[in-house]
Amino acid sequence: MLFRLSQTLTDRYSRTFARTVRATYRQDEAYASTPLGRLWLWTALVLLVMLPLLLPPYPMYVVVLIAIASIGALGLHLLVGGAGQISLGHAAFLGIGAYTASHLAGPLAAVGILLGGVLAGLIGIVLGLPSLRIKGTYLAIATLALQFLADYVFKRWEAVTGGIRGRTLPPAEFLGISMPNADALWYLVLLFAIPLFFYAKRLLSSRAGRLWYAVRDNDLSARLSGVDLTRAKLTAFAISAFYAGIAGGLLANLYKSITPDNFVLTFSIQYLAMVIVGGAGTVLGAVLGATFIVLIPEVLNAIVGAFGPQFAPSFAAWRNVVFGALILLFLILEPLGLVGLWGRIRDYFRTWPLPY
Repeated sequence: MLFRLSQTLTDRYSRTFARTVRATYRQDEAYASTPLGRLWLWTALVLLVMLPLLLPPYPMYVVVLIAIASIGALGLHLLVGGAGQISLGHAAFLGIGAYTASHLAGPLAAVGILLGGVLAGLIGIVLGLPSLRIKGTYLAIATLALQFLADYVFKRWEAVTGGIRGRTLPPAEFLGISMPNADALWYLVLLFAIPLFFYAKRLLSSRAGRLWYAVRDNDLSARLSGVDLTRAKLTAFAISAFYAGIAGGLLANLYKSITPDNFVLTFSIQYLAMVIVGGAGTVLGAVLGATFIVLIPEVLNAIVGAFGPQFAPSFAAWRNVVFGALILLFLILEPLGLVGLWGRIRDYFRTWPLPY
């Protein structure tokens, strides 16, 4: 009698709150498949809108940084975790988006950010051409060449980039509303972030996402199965670069001043660290990885402040050491990243305290 009662409660709990078995593509592409999931989704959206009212200025500034980094990291997640293509030139695309947005700042800030993403996406198609012939380490070197080329252009093409002095942007405006600080700019970030994140979620669950997974797992088998490798790889590079360009434009409007030093190779390595630490190929992994990597300098700043200002010069070196150690640590102990760790915790509490 008790066993049958517990079984009935478990089944009812599972049908109401736990993920159901997805038998159709429509169910598989759903953003939230349970009533509880839909409740959490709407709650999260409401909290995002109200966030500037709940946080002080500096924590809000850090949250905006995390949101922008999440957009850029999501682009690299789609490329590396989705299509299995390695890129070390991600910072170049952020720079392209940032410098494009700097020429259409102020009242045209939203247009400049969007055009920066489009231009970065077009250049991403060009970068993706080597992936049709090479892969792995050789492809990483090819993308590294773009990073060095972009760094040279950012410093030398003074008419467009301002050279090593960079460019200064006026405060962004949208629909006549000025956005002079992070609190106001948050809503412009949400204007781009929410559609991009929902699109990425749907994309990974769609036919195009499954084609990317096939290319990632074994491109030769995917080709023999009828997958158009040229279209799949170039699309992955274009969308990844588009996301990076949008993130770069938002970053420029947040900083209000950009220089070539904002888009060096170290920046690309940071985004690669976000992919590895967060967990490649998932939308949640982009957010977790970006949050983790952006908060590391803040934690190190607090530690340096606690020990004294004499340790400040070693801050940058220690930050790079921490980034490298994190990549190695997650590769060895948690290949799936923070999203894998979160998945195990979620699965444990999903049926707790029911017997199965």
